Amino acid sequence: MITDNGLKHIASSCSELKHLDLYRSSRITDEGIVAIALGCPSLEVVNVAYNCNITDTSLVSLSKCQKLRTLEIRGCPRISQVGLSNITARCKHLETLDIKKCYRINDTGMIQLAQHSQNLKQIKLSCCSVTDVGLIALASISCLQHISIFHVEGLTSNGLTAFLLASQNLTKVKLNACFESLIPKRIIKYMETRGCVVVWREKALETSRWD
Repeated sequence: MITDNGLKHIASSCSELKHLDLYRSSRITDEGIVAIALGCPSLEVVNVAYNCNITDTSLVSLSKCQKLRTLEIRGCPRISQVGLSNITARCKHLETLDIKKCYRINDTGMIQLAQHSQNLKQIKLSCCSVTDVGLIALASISCLQHISIFHVEGLTSNGLTAFLLASQNLTKVKLNACFESLIPKRIIKYMETRGCVVVWREKALETSRWD
């Protein structure tokens, strides 16, 4: 399994690296990510999903990779809107973001996304601390096409309805089935006539915060 020392070696020898997949690489810490961000400024795709060692420090460093298009940080519970705000402020080409199980990311992070990440096309927004306020802010992202929303306790059916109506270019929405009876059928019909596929899924809330 790759370690921080391995990442330091890559950083020193692969300056043009564009894709970095560290999915479930639990021996990696901020130290390795800081090194790779410094040595590989052309990174476009980064996956550090499911790593409880990664903190906002890593995202601050990755924000220097201004060509970044895809960032997967699901299952990184120590990351907050502080780190995300650095990404949104500096990585203007960001198109895909996965923040599932980033429990500390809240409305502030979503508002900053709306302000700075107008190229965002896809977001996985599940098991985080976002409320109606943050979700509705995302509706102002004109490029947003795909969104997945599961087990976000701060959301209400009214907020979700307002988001759906305000988002003009959505093509696919995945929602927890618990909302199906709460969203007016005329709203869903309206979304479908606009070319948006609404997918309802029964997804159990995983008991472990680390899975």
